[in-house]
Amino acid sequence: MKRILVVTVLSLSCAACGVKSPLPTGQAAYAIIPPLDAPRTVESYQIGPLDTVNVTVFQEPDLSVEEVKIDPSGRLPLPLLGSVNATGKTADELASDIRQRLATYLVNPNVSVTVNSITQRVIVEGSVKQPGVYDIRGNSSLIEALAMAQSPTNVADLDQVFVFRQINGQTHGARFDLQRIRAGIDADPAIIAGDRVVVGLNEVAAAWQDYLAAPVFNVFRVL
Repeated sequence: MKRILVVTVLSLSCAACGVKSPLPTGQAAYAIIPPLDAPRTVESYQIGPLDTVNVTVFQEPDLSVEEVKIDPSGRLPLPLLGSVNATGKTADELASDIRQRLATYLVNPNVSVTVNSITQRVIVEGSVKQPGVYDIRGNSSLIEALAMAQSPTNVADLDQVFVFRQINGQTHGARFDLQRIRAGIDADPAIIAGDRVVVGLNEVAAAWQDYLAAPVFNVFRVL
């Protein structure tokens, strides 16, 4: 019996041989996913998918729109101009872009953009208690995103927390240590619309939990 038990425990230890992610950590990670700074103002807020905006073209009601939702790809449908990319732009930047486009048709167009409703989404998956797609409004952080998913499970690998983000049409990722962030040693990364947060599995802890739940374990304990 003892031999079998030793072999089982050793096999659990081998679960630690899993390959760690090569994604950037430390300062290299924060270069991709910056920390959450002071709350962003309305003026600096970057428009994202599913936000609702008003676009007013002075003295041109046919070119103005109200309560128009940015589509999931981040584009805004407008009269005359068609679909305009709005993702990642502030209201002033989007107004300037529309103004330049309208200059082909109008003389000195006066354009203003206001953001009415901020509804953006992030995905939280992996070793969390309630994985899913969650709405965020304005500023959010990694800890807040994980809290929405009811926090990591007891078999989560807290130094293997990944954030993936679309930057210039390409997916970039970074790895963070949640324990260091919770302790205030590392900064809490900012989470924005479209991010995907993945919490890694601690294979040893998971294997041990499975082992404890197995009926054979009770036999060893009794003997």
